[in-house]
Amino acid sequence: MNESYLKIIYSGSFVNAQYIAGVLDEGHIHCVIKDEFHSSMMAGWAAPGAENSVRVMVAKEDLSQAVEAIKSAKSPN
Repeated sequence: MNESYLKIIYSGSFVNAQYIAGVLDEGHIHCVIKDEFHSSMMAGWAAPGAENSVRVMVAKEDLSQAVEAIKSAKSPN
């Protein structure tokens, strides 16, 4: 998936990003998680202020379906 075709659907903490990725996976929606903090730590340095810079991205054509999947996961049954 080319990053220019991706839309950010969430930006924040690693834990919330993992939850959202799980919801999308259950809905068979492919997503990409970009975690600059952990990536920079693996490179041997920590990007300043990057602790909450995890992004979940989906393809443009999946954006509305992804938003609906997340909304329905958050609503009480």
